[in-house]
This record gives sequence, structure tokens and C-alpha cells, in this order.
Amino acid sequence: MSARGPASGPDRRQETRALALALYTVLAWSTVATAFKLALRHGDVLSLVFFATLTSAVTLAGLLAARGPTATVGRVRAVLAFTPRDLVGLVNPVAYYLLLLAAYDRLAASAALALNYTWVLVLAVLSVPLLRQPFSARLGAALVTGYLGVWVIASGGRLTVFSGVDPVGLVLAIATTFLWAGAWIFNTRASGDALENLTRQFLVGTVVSGALWLVFSRELSAPALAGAAYLGVMEMGLSFFTWLTALRLTRRASRLTALVFLSPVLSLVWIHLVLGEPARAATWVGMALILAGVALSRRAR
Repeated sequence: MSARGPASGPDRRQETRALALALYTVLAWSTVATAFKLALRHGDVLSLVFFATLTSAVTLAGLLAARGPTATVGRVRAVLAFTPRDLVGLVNPVAYYLLLLAAYDRLAASAALALNYTWVLVLAVLSVPLLRQPFSARLGAALVTGYLGVWVIASGGRLTVFSGVDPVGLVLAIATTFLWAGAWIFNTRASGDALENLTRQFLVGTVVSGALWLVFSRELSAPALAGAAYLGVMEMGLSFFTWLTALRLTRRASRLTALVFLSPVLSLVWIHLVLGEPARAATWVGMALILAGVALSRRAR
């Protein structure tokens, strides 16, 4: 059998398109931590979660409609065919974003970002009992490395003294990692169309977060609406679609997934430039350790 030659013109264009979509998604995700803090200056947690979830649900529904008019009625029925499994929307987006925004409200954006990124480590741990993946020495080293980074951030670089972050904010940020990883595994194991499943999930989240907003908040302002809309598109709706499309187009998924490591680094840059947060050495060292742990966990899996 002859060796495979260079990619043909159509294949090259497809790979270029996949790379462009992946880079866009990584860039969009890198702005989210800064957007969280800016939005929280103008709205409370409940209002931001509700309107961001609503925006995301509308965006996802629009993406479904954009697939074309073929079998539109059947597609609508599929989206509205709710089952008990769609109650995962109570976890993500409702519980997850309530805790995440509350954590950002208490912590510096750079600290909240780094702590939340350990969801990949939690995912690796939960994959052992739930997906029956083996626990290896490499995974153990990943956990030690990653959570050493968490401790560096939490202690402000003074490893024997806990003084770097608000303890409640720390607990909230760590809790979000379990919610996100659990929802990720649930969605991975769910049958059916991924976009339809996610749309139903966010419709459930919209109803529940809307009820919470009506009962406990009712706060509303134009800047808060703008911030929530940005988060609903860039964090939740459109970015999910562009990332999924990029992975579907490419034949080099490992190259694209490696780009995800750019997102937290770019996030720290935006946080410093836009929010004016000082670039603390402990945060950068902690983030580096967390990313090293994430890289090890990915190789372990």
C-alpha cells in the first residue's frame, strides 16, 4: 500500500475551516472570565444566569433551525420531547452558573478562572467509576500536580498559610468543577442528537432560572442584559456549536483540543488588560501547575 500523500484541496480547505472555528472558539472562551466580572458590576447573579440561559436557549434553537427546512416539524417535536433526563438542566446551566457567578463575585477573576479549570481533573477522577476507566499512576500525578496549583493560588504563594482567596469563593469554585464534570459525563452518555439534547437542557434551565429571578430578584438593567446576552452566546450557545463543528470537520482532533490550553492563558491577559487585576506570580504559577495536571490527565485517559 502506498503512503498517503498530502491533503487534497477540499481536505485542506476543510482543515483550514476547522482550525479557524477552533481558534474562534478558544478566543471567545478566553473572554468569558473578564465578561463575568464586568457583568457582575451591573447585575446580580440571578438576573445574569436567567438572561444568559435564555439567550443561550434562543441561540441553540436558532442553530437547530439553521440546519435547513427539511423535517422542520419533526425537529420541533424532537426538541419538545422532554424526558426526565432533561432535568440535567437543573445542574447545567442553573446550579453550575449560579455557583460559578457567585464564586466570581467573591474572587479575583484570575483565581476563579484557574480554580474552575480544574474541572478537567474532576472529570478524569469521575471517569474512573462512571466510565470504568482505569486509575493510573499518571492520573495520580496529574491530580497531585493540579491541586498543588490550586493550593498555590489559595495560599497566595505562601504554601503554609491560607491567605490568598475568600474561602467561600474557593468552595464555590471547586464545587462548580464537580457539577460541570458530572453534566459533561451525563451528556456524553446520553443518546440522541447532541444539539437537540442541549437545547432541551437549556429550555429547562430557562424556566427554572426565570422562576428564581421572578421570586428572588427581578433586577433588570440594560448593561446587565448586554452582559448576559454576551455570556449566553460566547460562553454557552454559539461557542458550543462552533467547537462541535470544528471537531466534526477535522481529521486531527488532537491538534484542535490542544488549542484549549491557550484559552486560560489568554484569559489571564484579558483580565490584566481589561480589569486591571495585577498579574500575581502565585496565580501564574498555580495556573501553570493546573495546566500541567490537565495535560497529564488527558494523557492518562
